[in-house]
Amino acid sequence: MTDAMPIDFTAITAPLRAVVETNVGTTRPRWNVLQQVLAAFDEAEVLQRLASARTSWLLARTHAGYFDHFPSPAVPRSYRVVATDGSVIHPDRHTPLRYYVLNVGYAILQYGAICEALLDVETQLCANDEELYVTDRSRRVPVAGAVLGIRRAVAELEAAVRLVSNDISLSTLAILDGTLILWGLEGLPDFVVSWGLKPFLAALAAFREKRVPVAGFISFPGSSDVYNVLRVAVCDYPLHGLPVNCDHCRARIVTEGHRPACDQLPDIPDRELFEKALALQPGERSQVFQSSSRVLDHYPPEDRIVFFYLHTGTEVARVEVPAWVAADQEMLDFVHGVLVDQCNRARGYPLALQEAHEQAVIHAEERETLLTMIEQLLAEHGMLLRESAKQRSKRGRYA
Repeated sequence: MTDAMPIDFTAITAPLRAVVETNVGTTRPRWNVLQQVLAAFDEAEVLQRLASARTSWLLARTHAGYFDHFPSPAVPRSYRVVATDGSVIHPDRHTPLRYYVLNVGYAILQYGAICEALLDVETQLCANDEELYVTDRSRRVPVAGAVLGIRRAVAELEAAVRLVSNDISLSTLAILDGTLILWGLEGLPDFVVSWGLKPFLAALAAFREKRVPVAGFISFPGSSDVYNVLRVAVCDYPLHGLPVNCDHCRARIVTEGHRPACDQLPDIPDRELFEKALALQPGERSQVFQSSSRVLDHYPPEDRIVFFYLHTGTEVARVEVPAWVAADQEMLDFVHGVLVDQCNRARGYPLALQEAHEQAVIHAEERETLLTMIEQLLAEHGMLLRESAKQRSKRGRYA
């Protein structure tokens, strides 16, 4: 008797082929519509529409030049880049001990007359009540899932602040893997929001006080803030003297069989818009945009996160920086130039982030070693590590 395959591919091959053919067949005409919309894009009119629009999605805002391209500035001869990335061993209800592990890897790379590199990791075991739960005395929320994701983001940003030197003789850029917008705060109780925001915003403020720019680098982003502006541009409500109102428009799909005007556009993320439709070239960046995320209402104005898209040579990535960084043209050019140089050194992804990731990753054998340590320590106190039947079943099969 042979083991069954995890997936019966013969059962899904035909449906998969049909899905691909349907997708290709419907996407091409919509790309033609997209090109027509871009050619007719009236920025002044769209900005007026945005002023009163009620939409169900995030909209990128900028003062002018929505689709402007900016070439890569000269790369500084000497600079330092500090990158951090984190990984986590999540709390496991199958063990008698409640804990989690934060692993923050970092890379400090220096270029110029003196070239140096420092690679290392900071590991923290979190097992105290104040580390395991967020509480307001009457309630407590476990640090797990989205809340643990916020804890990790704070740890990465705080580590970057500690690693940034006060020596201003060499320009420094701090890079984090991922967003600087704490999306995980949405829907959480106010006391949890405060718990996550306070240290995160303090770290952002520390970068501003040091005048060291910090950037969040998002590879293969799925956001569509800029593309959603085109949905507003094609909306037919203003033609009838009405402001853009997505909630009302979508409700009519059910009540009237209405087809929204924006459905004629292909459903693509911003990275495809800039790479395929707007032909952003390697090394170029887009305009700087403001996000309409409500999470940013908690950030002070100077530290509100703005973003631009950057063609790294292999993809279009999203880069997020605090508003104070983008407001300084020289500093913005520095961030742009350093990121292009870092991406050129590592096949389209910042070399420093690649090295930080390698330090941060927790391998399967390391997780097993930790469990073995726990078993041994419990045994020293006359306790056996009891696992659930489900957990034991994953380690082997019975004949």
